[in-house]
Amino acid sequence: MNVKLRVLSAGALFFLGQTAYAQSKKDTVAKETQIEEVVMVGFGQKKTVQELTGSVSTMSAKAIEDVPVASVDKMLQGRVAGVQTGNASGQPGGMASVRVRGISSINGVTSPIYIVDGVRIASGDLSRQNTTSNVLASLNPDDIENVTVLKDAVSTAVYGADAGAGVIVITTKSGKKGKPKFNLGFSSGFNDRAVKPHRAFTADEWKSYVAEGFSNYYDETITVDDIKGGELGTGPAAIFNSPYSTDWQKETQKYGYQQNADFSVSGGNDKFTYYSSLNYFNQESVVKNSYFNRLAFTNRLAYQATDKLKISTDFQFSYSKISTLSDGGAFSNPILAQYFNRPTDPVRNADGSWYFGGATGRLSNGNFNPAALQDLNYVKAGTFRAFANLNAEYKILKNLTYRFVFSPEYINIEEDTYWNPLHGDGYNYGGYQKTGMGRYFNFNIQNILDFNYRFDKHNVGASLIQEAYKKDEKYLTATGITVGTPTLQTLTNFIVPFGYGGERGLTSRYGYAATGHYDYDKLVLVDASYRRDILSQFVPGQKAGDFWSVGVGLDVARFEVIKNIGAISMLKFRSSYGKLGNQIDANPYATYSYTTNYNDYAAASINRVYNPNLSWETVNPFNVGVDLGFFNNRLTVTAEYYNKKTKNLIYNIPLSGAQGVNNPDSPLSAFYVDNVGTLVNKGFEFAVNADIIKGDRNQLNWSIGGNLSTLNNEVTELYGGTVNGSTTTLRVGEGVRTFYLRKWAGVDPSNGDPLWYVNGVDGATTNNYNQAQQAVQGSFLSNIFGGANTSLSYKGFSLDLQFTYGFGGKIYDDWSSYLYSDGQYSYNYPGYGDVIGDYWTPTNTGASNPKPVYGGNKLSNRASTRFLYDADYIRLSNARVAYTFTGDFLKGSGLNSVQVYAMANNAWTYRFDKKLKFDPETNIAGYTNLSLPVLKSFLFGVNLSF
Repeated sequence: MNVKLRVLSAGALFFLGQTAYAQSKKDTVAKETQIEEVVMVGFGQKKTVQELTGSVSTMSAKAIEDVPVASVDKMLQGRVAGVQTGNASGQPGGMASVRVRGISSINGVTSPIYIVDGVRIASGDLSRQNTTSNVLASLNPDDIENVTVLKDAVSTAVYGADAGAGVIVITTKSGKKGKPKFNLGFSSGFNDRAVKPHRAFTADEWKSYVAEGFSNYYDETITVDDIKGGELGTGPAAIFNSPYSTDWQKETQKYGYQQNADFSVSGGNDKFTYYSSLNYFNQESVVKNSYFNRLAFTNRLAYQATDKLKISTDFQFSYSKISTLSDGGAFSNPILAQYFNRPTDPVRNADGSWYFGGATGRLSNGNFNPAALQDLNYVKAGTFRAFANLNAEYKILKNLTYRFVFSPEYINIEEDTYWNPLHGDGYNYGGYQKTGMGRYFNFNIQNILDFNYRFDKHNVGASLIQEAYKKDEKYLTATGITVGTPTLQTLTNFIVPFGYGGERGLTSRYGYAATGHYDYDKLVLVDASYRRDILSQFVPGQKAGDFWSVGVGLDVARFEVIKNIGAISMLKFRSSYGKLGNQIDANPYATYSYTTNYNDYAAASINRVYNPNLSWETVNPFNVGVDLGFFNNRLTVTAEYYNKKTKNLIYNIPLSGAQGVNNPDSPLSAFYVDNVGTLVNKGFEFAVNADIIKGDRNQLNWSIGGNLSTLNNEVTELYGGTVNGSTTTLRVGEGVRTFYLRKWAGVDPSNGDPLWYVNGVDGATTNNYNQAQQAVQGSFLSNIFGGANTSLSYKGFSLDLQFTYGFGGKIYDDWSSYLYSDGQYSYNYPGYGDVIGDYWTPTNTGASNPKPVYGGNKLSNRASTRFLYDADYIRLSNARVAYTFTGDFLKGSGLNSVQVYAMANNAWTYRFDKKLKFDPETNIAGYTNLSLPVLKSFLFGVNLSF
């Protein structure tokens, strides 16, 4: 009998399954045999949902089918309970932040590890020159069968030292026995901004606003005509007499094109199964010269060589290109330019060529022409990734199986930065070219011995695991300046060597683990695991870490008294506790850098301070949950409570220059790395799924689902006391991502002065910024978040909707001091045009912005809650309407089915804070940093099966 792996619906937890059935024919009589649903857990192992005691959430292939994003990590928000994701930048193929049940570290790694078909793969941003990238974008999402998030101790402890921030297990599609099946899909559409941004000034608005600022500064009325006439000098007069009114957003942005094409074939027989796919993906940002494209190939084979030996291989090859743009305060950043550039500067000359400004090669305020730089400059990377999973499984005895896994991963990233010699950053260099090459070679080796035995109603399982994981990276870069013509863009043509660099990193860890499982008729369940890891970078005596877990479960629905209640199909209680490790990059050794040239001798400088007591960060997760199923699991409900305590938090303790180790050329030497405290992440998770109406294709089908998670992140111990920054704080009783700001009290209606609360909370106010106190003003992270989905189908038509939401998070506009400057920078850097009509004047005393004053209005633009926004939102993250042709309509065509669909991604976003002009999911990062806008997409597509 073949066991069917049933994929669970989006947002549902592992227990939310329905009984699956297999049919076997005997003498033309079909007999239904009940089989059990299974999910993927650690190291490629499978367990039935009835056997699990841990906390696991699963996202099916249907939940991410045709979703128009480059990588799977961007699909998790709202689809999986307990998971928050966010995109600080809308760069196609860029990085996404993923947090599983909060933030488990201050300086350690806070992102989960990713497991593909049982082995760990590289994740995150591996680039050096590009603003952002994401190696997970090399993996074709169309190849994914399901994604399982492991969240508690009993689910993750088998991964030991790396499991503290969660584990995401990706299972890719494989061949099934039967005749060849071909699938071809294509989609195409366009991208726009997901949310409407701040608007910029028009030329007339800016001139009027600046004139108001000059009037308030000189305490006399100064009109635009006065400035044009030269009252403030020839410089302002020339600028104000400009006939242009440039919309820099329009000049640097457009609708982005997007397309995806995917082909796959699968099939097999009793001995051999296969799955192969080919994918092309291309996504353009709405900002010109920002894009990502990928070509990927996958080939997965399985061969039953003998009754005892099974060999399988999984090969993935991909090549991708990414083009990124500057963010933050770079004058080449087109998002900055739309607010920092004067609208009175032109984009092009009268003959249509690019306008580069005056003799200095810059615009009137010293900035760059971003539209020209988007055309003339580039920062690009090409990434080649090859991944192999070689697996041999041998059945030693009936109940004893040995499995060997060898999985190498090779990643090569070639990056190029080119700045033209005519304008922008390359102007003073006579042209600039930087070429870098990064090579990453990782491999994973596993030896696994699995034992399973069933007698009567007792089921016993155990595994012995040996694993080794090694990362080897190498990076080389060279830079040249001064080129003869802009058309020459390779490094050889830049005649002045300007620098070179090279790095090598080598880390390894190996571990041994044992797992055990027992259940009695799936009524009483017990799981346990132990793992010991050895990390190469720690000092002797601190290299090893011991990790463990215990989980128990009780399915009350299997008692006879409950079995007789037909409405109840599941009533399961479960709990787990254990000890995990948390990934860290900290190094305990004292190191020296010999990178300084001192009279042609290699000079040494202290790079790190020695701490032989530096040890592992450890996480102790506690989880308790109840799983309910009604009406043969047509309605399922889950509720969980979790409490994750991280001990021995690693933190960079600042050192004084008087201690003799503060080298400005080696930033790491300004810190002493030590274990300093503890923090706790705790909360509740709920999930509900219901098949309200069930029928066949020609009948009405309707299902709904949803999940809600809460999060309380709190530092409970911090050796050395509170650490306050200019906008954040780290202190006992607050979370590790907490804003610490003066509280804005509005505008004094009598004179237009800014006001702040003296104590940072409420009560008395002051117009003296320095007399106002900083106070805790909220967290980056949402404390309530989740999603909801519904699916309708009738006679081939289907409608699927996915909503996400988050409440309680905050976003700070970290460039607001320039963009809401109230006159301090407005003459040179106009800022947000939203202030027009909403700044104080004698006839507009109820305005929310102070009166503009040339040079500034009493530090009104300094950091405060004036620029802190609520990130509360509800979003229609995906909508899909489709029609599927089958049966007689396709008879004679050779096609099994044809589906046509229209899809919208991030089509609608409701922000509860009307002042928020940024994507609300930015709250994972906390700061905006003038990054590229997050996208919404509209697509039309077709899927063919034959």
